[in-house]
Amino acid sequence: MIYANVDENSRIELDRALKDAKDKKWFRRLKVIDLSSLGYSVPELSNMFDLHAITIREYIHRYNHGGLPELRPGYGQGRREILPWSKEQWLELINQAPCQFEKLETGAQNWTQALMVDYLAAYHAVKVTQSAVSQMLKRAGVKWKRAKLRVKSPDPLYVVKRQRVESLKEKAANGSLTSYEATHPPPGPAQPALFIYLDSTDLHWCPDVGHTYAAQGIQLKVDSPGLENPWLALFGSLVYPSGEGVYSIHEHKRHLELINHLQLLMNSMPDLFLFIVLDNASAHTTKKLEAFCREHQDRFELVYLPTYSPHLNLIERLWRVMRHQVTRNHFFDSLDTLARAVTSWLELYPFSQFCTLMGIDESELQFV
Repeated sequence: MIYANVDENSRIELDRALKDAKDKKWFRRLKVIDLSSLGYSVPELSNMFDLHAITIREYIHRYNHGGLPELRPGYGQGRREILPWSKEQWLELINQAPCQFEKLETGAQNWTQALMVDYLAAYHAVKVTQSAVSQMLKRAGVKWKRAKLRVKSPDPLYVVKRQRVESLKEKAANGSLTSYEATHPPPGPAQPALFIYLDSTDLHWCPDVGHTYAAQGIQLKVDSPGLENPWLALFGSLVYPSGEGVYSIHEHKRHLELINHLQLLMNSMPDLFLFIVLDNASAHTTKKLEAFCREHQDRFELVYLPTYSPHLNLIERLWRVMRHQVTRNHFFDSLDTLARAVTSWLELYPFSQFCTLMGIDESELQFV
C-alpha cells in the first residue's frame, strides 16, 4: 500500500499550502496528501473524494517524487478560440434580425443558437456547434437571457393621458382633488372629489391553473367542469388612496352592466364628484354610454388610460392577487359558490395590503 511521505518540514509547508489554497482542485490534491500521510488508504481516499484509485496513486507518487511543485496541477491554455470576436462585433450582429440575412432563409426576428450556427457557416465558413457559440458569447461578455418588456403604447396621446391621470392621482393623494379639475366642471361651488380605478374581470367556473407546491414527482390535479364553462363578470371600483371599493357581479360585461355599476357607485357616494379611471375596452368606449355620461356629467367624469397600458390601472393588481389566493388551482362546487368566495375575500382583504397594492405608505394617510 502506498502512502504520502510527509516529514516535519514538509508538514509545515503542507499546512501552509492548505491554509492559503484558493483553487478547489489544488485544495483537493493537498487534502489527499494530508490524509494519506495520516494513514488513510487509497481505497478510502478514492471513496472519500469520488476519484479513481489510479488518480489517488498518481497524486501520491508525484508528491513523493517532487513535493508540492510536482503535485501542482498544470493548467493548459485550452483550445484556441475559433472566432475571436469582440463584444461589440457580437452585439452588432445580434441587433440585426436573422430575417435580414438572405442565406439563412428564415423569417425569424430573434436569434437562436441554431441560427447563429447557420449564420457562421453561411457567411464566415466557420463550422461550430451550438455549445461552442454559447461559449464564445460568454467569453465575449454577451449574456443569453430573457428579454424584458418596456412600455411602448401606440396611443398618440399617451403622454397627454398619462400626465392627466398622474395629475389627478397626485391631487387625490394630498386631498386637494375637487370637481373643478373636470374637463367640464359642474356649475356651483367646488365639490370634493374622489379618484377611482374601475375595471372588470371574468370569474370562470373552470379554475385557472398555476404554480403550486407538490410532492416531488407528483403533479397536482385540479377538478374542472369539463366542457361546461359558465362565467360571471366582476366589476370593481377601487378608491385611491383610501382603499375603499365597490364591487358588483353580473352575467355579462356589456355597457349596460357598466352603467349599472356606475349608478351603484354614484348611489354609494352621493355627495362627491367622481373621477373614474378605466381602460379602452369596447364596453367602456361605446357611443351607447354618451347619453348616460351627459346626463350625469355633474357627478362623474370618465378618464381613459392610454391604450395597451393595463399597468396604469391599479385595480389590475387586486385582480392578480385575487386569482392567486382564491381562484387559482381550486374548483368550487358551483359558480354561485365561486362568486361568494370572491366577494368574501374582498370584504376581508386587509387594508394594509390595499395600501401596498396602490403603492402608498399607510402611515402617511390621514382619515377625517
